[in-house]
Amino acid sequence: MWQLLSPTTLELIFMILRDGSETTSLGRVQLSRLSRVCTSWSMIALKLLWASCDDFSRLLSALSDDILLHLRENAGETQELQTTIPHADLGRFSMYAHQIRDLMYDHRTIGTAFQLTSATMLQLCSQMKRPFINLRRLHFTSFDIKGWYIIPYLLGPTTTHLVLDVRSDVVDQQLVQHLATMKDALSDVINVAPNLRTLVIKIEKEHELLFGVLSRFIVGLRILRKIQVPLGGPSLPSTLYHLSSSAHLVVADLNIYPGSLDVDQLRFPPGAFPSLRTLNFSSKISIYLPLIHSIQLSTLNSVQLTFHEHSPCPTETFHTLIQATCRATSSLQVFELKIVAPTSHRQLSNLPTAAVLLPLFAHRKLEELVIDLGVPIQLNDADIDTISHMWSYCRKLRLTPLDAQQRSLESAGWTSKVTPRGIIALLYHLVNLRELAIEFDATSLDVVGTEGPVSEPYLPYRQVGSDGHLQARKTSSLEILDVGRSVAADPLKVASWIGVLCPRLKELKWTGDSEAWARARLVLQKIQRLYESNEL
Repeated sequence: MWQLLSPTTLELIFMILRDGSETTSLGRVQLSRLSRVCTSWSMIALKLLWASCDDFSRLLSALSDDILLHLRENAGETQELQTTIPHADLGRFSMYAHQIRDLMYDHRTIGTAFQLTSATMLQLCSQMKRPFINLRRLHFTSFDIKGWYIIPYLLGPTTTHLVLDVRSDVVDQQLVQHLATMKDALSDVINVAPNLRTLVIKIEKEHELLFGVLSRFIVGLRILRKIQVPLGGPSLPSTLYHLSSSAHLVVADLNIYPGSLDVDQLRFPPGAFPSLRTLNFSSKISIYLPLIHSIQLSTLNSVQLTFHEHSPCPTETFHTLIQATCRATSSLQVFELKIVAPTSHRQLSNLPTAAVLLPLFAHRKLEELVIDLGVPIQLNDADIDTISHMWSYCRKLRLTPLDAQQRSLESAGWTSKVTPRGIIALLYHLVNLRELAIEFDATSLDVVGTEGPVSEPYLPYRQVGSDGHLQARKTSSLEILDVGRSVAADPLKVASWIGVLCPRLKELKWTGDSEAWARARLVLQKIQRLYESNEL
């Protein structure tokens, strides 16, 4: 019967077996067994088995012991083998390499696991011309200079996704040589992989010379669609100008180290980032504002910002940031703003209010909103009611600051003005809400629970039958709730109230007494069991 199945059908069946395995290694074992059934199965199973290689040592294991011994004995630190390996002896290595679509290459592997020098690997790859002719994605890591010689031989015209993990253990006097080698290698990458669409660069520490090498490489890639890179040094203005002029760039994740940069040096073309849809930006506010003011798009729907400031920001800065972002796009769906700054000792009257959120109300299809200004936003039930009517599509809403920033304000007498009635209205109207982080005053729970015990709070939207018995109850689909330091009442009361309101809750975060929360979680678990058995 199986002889009648087409190769496409067999491949689909093998993929189901692989993906249905409990672990990745078990899936590989299944494919390895299938490859030994017959010749027709072998080619399909090996294709799936070697489609992704997350450990380069697995591929080197395809070389015979004789070849590995030959490589160790006949290659020194020069880039030439004393004798050539017969191509027939590399047949299995070559066949597996041709199947690989996704490769992770860590240069330490060839030295620690196989005692092969960089020169050996370089000659092995050069002898096979382009061993990875079908490679789509490469994750490359190198700790020394010699590893960079190999990267051009791993790439090809089919490669569209490149991740560079730039790490260096060299001392300062070797840094210039290391960067020169990296510069030459990356220049070769531009030539051998002209179809790169996605570039991710990770660095351990910033250095102006390193930024210069990376900037030249980025500018040389003309059709990038997605980029996640660190930028800095004197080349920062020119690199930003190049990226903002690209008509292909769709996703930009920029981690900018401004150093001593003069903001007046930043220039952007008219209609910057014409195709941008997602912007993740980490730097300082002074760098972000000129950039966002140059953008006027209808396609930008996701903006995630992280700012590291040396001093607390005035409330007016919060208004400016949010307003500038909302003006840059007309279709915002995801907005995250996080400001890391020293603890603010401002007066309670100077805290930001719901007015900072007003520009966001123009974006009615907002799905995710995360605001962490370093200080709490003064909200009341009327503000929460407005939010619940404006963002009906919202799935994630987080309006709490870092705990460390709030303690100084609590000592000054700050408390949230949001009550459980406001939370009930929020959960009632935002039917798609799955994650919520908000602080509220829980001391009024005794008033809310006037119709019965605390575990049966007053819910204005529950339905009662003619016989006086509860028939149906409107509950929330909330899965994650973070109440920060808002709870001032008995945690058991709060937990029972939340448990009835949110029976599908999976995670409840609360800064408080761990012993009290241990008891509170028992109440939540009991309520969830009652809901599951339809007894509540």
